[in-house]
Amino acid sequence: MSLQAASNPLFAVRDTLRARGLASVAQIAAERQLPVAVVDEILAHWVRRGMAHAVAPQTGGACGSGGCSSCGQCAVPSHSAMLYAWDGPGAAAAPQRPVIALKPAA
Repeated sequence: MSLQAASNPLFAVRDTLRARGLASVAQIAAERQLPVAVVDEILAHWVRRGMAHAVAPQTGGACGSGGCSSCGQCAVPSHSAMLYAWDGPGAAAAPQRPVIALKPAA
């Protein structure tokens, strides 16, 4: 990790997403020990700059039923289920790590 990333959450989130290739807001927040709201805003910044993009996960339906789409929840993934992929410099060389789905605490 560079000194710049250690002192600036913007670059810390960038480096984490670049290294993972694909990650959720919660995964990055946990790894970098940052509030989820801060990571969400930082990812929005990188998306606006064209350096990252949101990816809807293939979960088989928001309710876990398999994606029947009868309730309308499956058409729009929840914000917490959204994944982000890095498109900026270093994207092609980034290793892909498995994505572990996190469920919100009740």
